[in-house]
Amino acid sequence: MHVFISYARRDQASISALRADFERFGNRVWFDRESHGGQDWWDDVLSHVRGCVVFTFAISPDSLRSKACLAELHYAQALRRPILAVLVRPVPPRSIPAGLPPPVDYVTRTEESAIALRKAVNSLPVARALPARLPEEPEIPTSYLNAYLARIDAPELDETAQTELLGALRDRMADAEERAGVWDLLVRLRERPELTRTVADTVEDILAPGWQPDPRENFEARYWDGQSWTTLVWQNGREFNDRNQPPRVHAHLPSTGPLPRVVDPEPAARPVKSAPAQHTHQLKRGRPRTRRLALLAAAAVVVVAGGVTAGLLLMGGGPDADAATRVARNFVDAVNTHDENSMQRYVCAKDRAEKAHLYHGFFDTANVTLESVDAESADPRFTILAARTAGNSSVRLSIPLTEEDGEWRVCDISRALSGR
Repeated sequence: MHVFISYARRDQASISALRADFERFGNRVWFDRESHGGQDWWDDVLSHVRGCVVFTFAISPDSLRSKACLAELHYAQALRRPILAVLVRPVPPRSIPAGLPPPVDYVTRTEESAIALRKAVNSLPVARALPARLPEEPEIPTSYLNAYLARIDAPELDETAQTELLGALRDRMADAEERAGVWDLLVRLRERPELTRTVADTVEDILAPGWQPDPRENFEARYWDGQSWTTLVWQNGREFNDRNQPPRVHAHLPSTGPLPRVVDPEPAARPVKSAPAQHTHQLKRGRPRTRRLALLAAAAVVVVAGGVTAGLLLMGGGPDADAATRVARNFVDAVNTHDENSMQRYVCAKDRAEKAHLYHGFFDTANVTLESVDAESADPRFTILAARTAGNSSVRLSIPLTEEDGEWRVCDISRALSGR
C-alpha cells in the first residue's frame, strides 16, 4: 500500500514517527523532503498523489496555512483518493477543511494513538481507479523564497552571484519565521559543485553539526547532524528525544539558557553550536554523497530476526556519562558527515582490526540519529535510529560501549547487528 503524507516542514518530527507507524503496518510511505522546488519538484509531488492509495493529511496550524499542503489535499480529493486526516498539532476544530474525515489524534504519539491510526487505515475504502479524465493539476505554489531557489538552481552561478546570494540568505535568517526555509535553501546551495572555497566553507560552517534553534519552534533547540534535523531536542536545560516524554536526567548536563538564534553567522565569530553537549573533534567538511543501503537492509533483517525492541534507554548520570554521550554523538556525527577517520577514532582496537567492514558500511546506509545513551548499566550502550535516505524503512540499533585505555569506545558492533 502506497501512503502519501502531506505535511508542513515544522511538523517533521511528528511525521517521522507517523511514517514509522505506517511502515510497521506494512505500508510504503512517500513524503516530500524538500520545502521548495521548481516545476520538476512539483510534478514529482503530484505524480505521487496520483499513485497513492491513501492520502494522509497531517493537520497542524502550519499545514492549514501551507499553499502546497492545501493544493495537494484538493488535488487528492479531485482524484478521489481515500483521505486520512491525522492531527499532529492542535488546531481549532472549525479550521479543519471541509470534506475531511474526523482526524486521528496523533498530537502525542502513544500506543493508543498508533492503534487508532491502524484502525483508521483499515476502515478506509479501497482506492478507486483514477478518473478517465484527470482533473486539472494545481499550479506550483509560489513564495518569496522561490526567487532565491531559482537563483540557486540557475544554470550558471558565478563568484559574484554566489557571494550576493549567500549574503541575502544570511540576512533572511534574521527573521525567525523565515529561518527554517532559508536553512533548507542553504542545504540546497551547498550541492552546487562550482561554489568558491570561501562560499563553500562558509555554508559548511553554518550547516555544521550542532544545536540550532528548533525550526519547528516547539523547543529551545534541536540537534542538526550535518545532514538533517534529528529528534534530539533541548528544553529548560534538558536534552531528550521529542518522540517521547523527557527522560530522567541528572543535573550534570549544563544549563545554557535559551540558545541564540544564528542571524549572520561568521566563521570566526559564531557562537558554539554544541553548547548543550560540546564536541571534542573537528568534523571534516564536505558535501554529502549518495548513500547505499546494503548494510541497513542486512542489519534490519538480522535485528528483526533477533527481536530487538524499540524501547528507548534512559540516559545515565554516572561520572562517565558525559564522556559516553560525547563519544556516541561524535561517532554519529562522523557517520553522517562521512568522516571515516574520525569515526575510527571512537571504535575499539578489536573492531578496527576484525570488523572494520561493518563500520564502513554505515556510510552506505542512511541518516543516523543518536537517541539515547546508557553508560551506567552492566552492559553500556547507546541507541541509534537509522532511517533510509531512499526508500521507506528504518532500523533501531543498540550499540555496545566499552572502556579502553581509560576512554569509552564503540565496540562489538556485531552484537548490535544481531540484536544481542
